[in-house]
Amino acid sequence: MKIKNSFFLLITFFISLMSCSKDEIDNTPSIIGDWVLTSYNIGILVDLDKDGNESLNLLDEMVCENNEILTFTSEGTVSSNNTFHPTISVLQSDLNGDYMVDVECAEGAIGFTSTYSFETNSVNFNNNTSRISEDTLETIYENAVEIYNLDGTEIVEIKNLTLTYSKR
Repeated sequence: MKIKNSFFLLITFFISLMSCSKDEIDNTPSIIGDWVLTSYNIGILVDLDKDGNESLNLLDEMVCENNEILTFTSEGTVSSNNTFHPTISVLQSDLNGDYMVDVECAEGAIGFTSTYSFETNSVNFNNNTSRISEDTLETIYENAVEIYNLDGTEIVEIKNLTLTYSKR
């Protein structure tokens, strides 16, 4: 009788293992691979290209070339051969929250290589923590964008810069 019960338990265990999908077993996003910069957001709607469509994503509005790709390796390094680094000037044109945004495209390429540490839904590199959700990686640089008054003499507001990457 003990052999029948053990055999039954063993068969039940294998059936339950086989019925689980891979997603149920491991739903942790994989950081390994290439991540393309898809959004550069300073929290302000802009229409830099003057096409009548405003966007929070400055990449949709700028003519600057964006080739930024983060590459995460299984050896624990992250690198980019061409980081996206335009110069952005923001003036608050009135008290209603209207802004004047100017973007100057950077020439040349800036790259980096660093180590990273990965946890279930976040990755730490370059002294920053990025959130990971499925095929999206989001990095928030707090207080990264200074907004000046109309004559450019005083900081009147500070915004975060949010970079979003999509896994390729």
